[in-house]
Amino acid sequence: MTYPNQKAFSLLEVILAITILSTLTILSTQVISRALKARTKIQAEVDDVSALRDAMRMIKTDLNMAYHHADFEKEIQDQAAKTKGTLRPGAAAETAPKRQTKRYDPTTNFVGTDNEVNFVTMNGARTISNVTQADFIEVGYALKSCTNISTQQSSQCLYRRTQSILDEDVKTGGTEIVMLENVSEFKMRYIGEGKDDWVTTWNSTSSSSDGGTRNRFPDSVEVTLSIEREFEKKQKKYSMLFVIPIHFPNNIEKPSTSSPA
Repeated sequence: MTYPNQKAFSLLEVILAITILSTLTILSTQVISRALKARTKIQAEVDDVSALRDAMRMIKTDLNMAYHHADFEKEIQDQAAKTKGTLRPGAAAETAPKRQTKRYDPTTNFVGTDNEVNFVTMNGARTISNVTQADFIEVGYALKSCTNISTQQSSQCLYRRTQSILDEDVKTGGTEIVMLENVSEFKMRYIGEGKDDWVTTWNSTSSSSDGGTRNRFPDSVEVTLSIEREFEKKQKKYSMLFVIPIHFPNNIEKPSTSSPA
């Protein structure tokens, strides 16, 4: 049954409506796709910068709390030996401290190059009570190759090595963990008393050939850390540079060479 006043859509109107709806659907899909890609890109950038900042924060804390041990007992014995000539015969032997066992001089060292550093730091608080462990640890940073478990891709990674028991070699031992992946640059420079400019090596061990660094810690360390990786066929690089002071170098003051006024 038909009504004389009823109107229907023509074929052209139906085709035009379908075309408009299809165009809007395609445009909406493209906008959503771009938004999801932008979100993924921004999230990846945030994750990279956060990981870089966290790694630099750990390096900064370790260096701030670098621990240069001062052997006060040896200083007392040396001072007693210096005053031996000013005391009556036998007085120095009476006043100098005596030990019943053979004495070992404890030392902590700082050994660094332009791309690796090893030292002792106080940033090693005990995580378990009543554990036989000192509050200071050996720590080291170095670049090594590693493979990502998820993507199976290899890259240069920043490793942090820690050891709770100190030994004569500050550069070896302990356990290593990956601090940061996709590292493109890890550079360090050092400065301290006796150095007119930044240097790329520092060795405080007693066997060091550099008299300016022997038995001394640097005052500050300049650290440059960069990561770089490919995202959507584009290379993205993020870098940080910090000049990190050592809060308590605890170096023995060098005698002044200038004549008194």
